[in-house]
Amino acid sequence: MSLAALLETQTLQLKQLLDITQQELELIVKRKALELPPLTESKQTLLTHIQTTDSELANHPERERLNHEFKEQVSQLRELVVQCQEQSQVAEQLLEQSLNGVRQLANILSKLHERQSMTYDQKGHTKGINKGAGFKV
Repeated sequence: MSLAALLETQTLQLKQLLDITQQELELIVKRKALELPPLTESKQTLLTHIQTTDSELANHPERERLNHEFKEQVSQLRELVVQCQEQSQVAEQLLEQSLNGVRQLANILSKLHERQSMTYDQKGHTKGINKGAGFKV
């Protein structure tokens, strides 16, 4: 495949990656995490294709032309990669903040449950209440 064709393929792939990353960001903001796995799978497949194209460019017999004739296209590709990385970092930070919020809520609920299920024994020590289904007759 020619260098021009490989560069065009790489450009299309990176634009698709940018689009997928934007979709991930929107799903995270809208709190639709259950819709992320199919998007993640297609992103992973696309990343594999990008890596293959990148390898083909690196091993191309005329790769020296990338530094001269195709310098502007290579620069645009690098800019697209930076945009993808920045969006991925923003999505990662948002996801981490959401997970921290869920963890905090789980801790609060757990503490409330512990408080409501505690009692004291005859010596004044705290003791959990057995809320089992069994009844003494």
